[in-house]
Amino acid sequence: MRIVTDTKTIARNVAIGKYASIGGIVLLFVALLINIYALTRPENTQLILLVFATFIIGFLLSNIGGLFNFRWGRRPDRGLSDALRGLDERYTLYHYWLGAAHVLVAPSGVYTLTPKYQHGLITFEDGKWKNPGERRGFLNFFAPRDLLGNPAQEALAEVKALKNFLKKQAPEVTVEPKPLVVFMHSQAVVEAKNAPVTALHVKQLKDYIRRQPKGPTLSAATLVTLEEKLGLTKD
Repeated sequence: MRIVTDTKTIARNVAIGKYASIGGIVLLFVALLINIYALTRPENTQLILLVFATFIIGFLLSNIGGLFNFRWGRRPDRGLSDALRGLDERYTLYHYWLGAAHVLVAPSGVYTLTPKYQHGLITFEDGKWKNPGERRGFLNFFAPRDLLGNPAQEALAEVKALKNFLKKQAPEVTVEPKPLVVFMHSQAVVEAKNAPVTALHVKQLKDYIRRQPKGPTLSAATLVTLEEKLGLTKD
């Protein structure tokens, strides 16, 4: 299997997550120190304004860092690549190049892969996704929580992004991408047979792809053309 990754984008966004988080924590600590000092100078209203400004900027940076870390810091590209290794040269996996974040081109079609990191039981019942998750201890109660949201909606958004990309770069292509939601956590249990899109555990991904019958896909010539346009390089 070929794996083609936009490593520059990953490195940049991982760095943004790291330094935004560090900067946010530092500014929140500075805001605390300024606040303590301001208590000894109640007549200096400018210190209070400085406390608020420093706190708000620190809070925003911390949240931005958290968002980037959630999406990029866990390196879903590596997890998906490892899960699919062993497939032959007819398969090509693209990370962050074709509009959608993760795209697998296979003999059976073109798939968008939407990674999710929830653990525990994940179900789809009565039109709703549910994930009770594990009980949270006191020490991590205030830690950011990775909410399940609507995986099907996210997966369909990835399909739309890929179709828009192909419409611009290869308008002659009429293939219909197939969305897959892939749960990456080792303790995830997926029971979503009636979901509007296919959802499965990462350990099931390779076998699922192998079992699919041949179907419309992107030809080798189309891939060559796309890669030449974008200057893609093989990992």
